[in-house]
Amino acid sequence: MKKLLLTITLILCGMMSFAQSDYSVIKGNVAEKNVNITIINTSFGVSSDDNGDFIMMLPKMENKVGLLFSCIGYEDTLVSVIPNRDTINLNFKLKETSYMLDAVGINADKIIMKSEPNYVMFDFEIYDDKVFILQRKGNTLKECRILVQDLWLDPIDTISIPNHIKPEEIIVDCTESCQLIGADSVYQVVKMNSSYELMFPAEKERYNKVLKDIIFFTDKYIYFNKLKIDGYYSEFFRIGKETKEKEMMFICNDIESYHNIKKEEKWHQAYIEQLPKSWCGGGFPSAEEWGVFVKHTWYHTKDNHLDVIDDTLYYFDHFNGKILIYDEGMNLLNKCEITYPTKEDFWQHKIYKDKAFGKFYTIFGSAVNEIDVNTGKTSAVANANQWLTEKIIIYKGTLYSVTKNSNTLKEFKSYIERIEL
Repeated sequence: MKKLLLTITLILCGMMSFAQSDYSVIKGNVAEKNVNITIINTSFGVSSDDNGDFIMMLPKMENKVGLLFSCIGYEDTLVSVIPNRDTINLNFKLKETSYMLDAVGINADKIIMKSEPNYVMFDFEIYDDKVFILQRKGNTLKECRILVQDLWLDPIDTISIPNHIKPEEIIVDCTESCQLIGADSVYQVVKMNSSYELMFPAEKERYNKVLKDIIFFTDKYIYFNKLKIDGYYSEFFRIGKETKEKEMMFICNDIESYHNIKKEEKWHQAYIEQLPKSWCGGGFPSAEEWGVFVKHTWYHTKDNHLDVIDDTLYYFDHFNGKILIYDEGMNLLNKCEITYPTKEDFWQHKIYKDKAFGKFYTIFGSAVNEIDVNTGKTSAVANANQWLTEKIIIYKGTLYSVTKNSNTLKEFKSYIERIEL
């Protein structure tokens, strides 16, 4: 990702004299410093300087590209551009936000817990009203641990992870059990008397084979979501616990976008083959890297979502912009259109569920939006630094997130924050 970002914002700048007609220069002024200008649905972008000026380059095309302008204390602004001209000028002033939270420190709305020196928080989960934070020491997995804290991030316990376990993530799976996923094995986090331990090891391959596609259980059915063709074709189905019969429920077919990505990869490959060999070094993107960029910028999957609350099924059909509500007899109870904060095609479509309160949320830019499933309306309720966040969980009306980053010296810093919604 960083390699591709540098290619777009730096290497291409060095090619202006050679192939200026093939790229569009996006520049302007936003009247504020340190405004993040991000290509929507990616981590690629630049920041404005002390005068509010910014500049980036994009290959010329007829596709719309969404640029998200975000800054603490100001409303997110989405601007659509079609980079088909040599220069595109964007000059405007951001509007101050009415739901801004303090960026640092502790107050009634937000709590930040910084990592201890030398430790990096790289994943977390919430289970049994406890926050389980997975940490590693430095850049390696030689020394890892799990911090157990209450919902206010006060310490409760520490789980030492044996050296032979190479942890990758910690999850609450479809069985509502907290699992530590290692490179080869899976271990359940279990409370024994007054402390927590890792128990019941299972082979990772077998664990994934059995549980990977299951999204949730009810008394009558097991519900599945099987992703195919790189996620651009997905099937939602269920199997009756007693009948063992498979019932197809929903299909999300966005194969056209997938084919468009492959066309873009072929175009890019043909283009770089025409460049002088001297321009193809220094990190110029391969066709595969270009495909990743295009996938996240223009043709990202709609990522439909199925969930349940008290045996009522909620299907977020982002492909058609609708919310469908059914009972388990598949009788339609309600149907409404999702009214996203913007009519553009750059919505991320990820759904966050508050299991405790039975509410659904989504995030656009840095704005957390609550979704009214009966009307489809979304309303911003808080700010979250989503573009820098590794993971987000919403539980009991509170958003928890872990963020980590590194500087030029490859020194990692991380923190977990708690925001009341």
